[in-house]
Amino acid sequence: MWIRTAATAALLTALVSAAPAQGPKLPGFIASVKTEVAPTALKPGAKATVKVTIEMARGYHIYATNPGDEFAVATELTPLAAKGVTYGKAVWPKPTMHEKARIHEGTITVTIPVTIAKTVKPGAVKLGASIKAQGCNESSCLPPDTFQAVASAVIGK
Repeated sequence: MWIRTAATAALLTALVSAAPAQGPKLPGFIASVKTEVAPTALKPGAKATVKVTIEMARGYHIYATNPGDEFAVATELTPLAAKGVTYGKAVWPKPTMHEKARIHEGTITVTIPVTIAKTVKPGAVKLGASIKAQGCNESSCLPPDTFQAVASAVIGK
């Protein structure tokens, strides 16, 4: 009996140590989020772009930032605070109409212009946004939830 218990414990330990690292928690209506900064090597005074690619879970959509329906929960994007970084207005893809509301479904990419201050100190910086959205499918809507879209960049001299 103890051999079987020891073997089971060894197997569980191997499985746990082989498990992939967990990424940021995503709401059930979001399949994946990929965030990129271009260029990744920045200098003080530089301009860059943060690209956030959001893939909705199969059968789900989120509402646009201006859904046009009083009962729809608008998606909100809040840039992450970073010293010496100024974010411009996020550019969303054109939404599609679903009943009376504007929605995003499938995979979308949001671009956010970024300007690095001339006085910023060199070093690593996290750029991106916090996104609050409500996922809905054909039969119901989930409660609004927030997720992070973050990428690293390096500010050189």
